[in-house]
Amino acid sequence: MSRRGRGERGSGLVAGIVILFSMTFLGLVWLARDVDRGISNRSTAHSVAFQAARSGAQVAFATPLRQGAEPTIDVAGAITAGTVTANRLLKRYDVTGTTQISVDAATVTAVVVITDRGVTVTGQATVESRRTP
Repeated sequence: MSRRGRGERGSGLVAGIVILFSMTFLGLVWLARDVDRGISNRSTAHSVAFQAARSGAQVAFATPLRQGAEPTIDVAGAITAGTVTANRLLKRYDVTGTTQISVDAATVTAVVVITDRGVTVTGQATVESRRTP
């Protein structure tokens, strides 16, 4: 009569524990990578939005400024400058996104939306064009 499992010294249990811990570790690495990428993209969206708004706010009519008047932003020029800046930065950061530039009096607002691997993040910035002393 032979005993079942003779010579087995717990190798099945050890293999099971190793597989369990391996899968848990891989899951944590995957989760950390996705969360890190989302945080990084959120920071990128805010940075790109600020630079786009800043670029748009710099497009002011020079003649009124030289005469001491309050700054007036060229709306079409601000939208173009902000969009060009945002697209250039998004390409440099190697992400895809959309940009919306709005101009109100002497204020330029940029909203950047980045979608990467199903995760969407938004960055927004508002810059005011002012006359400095």
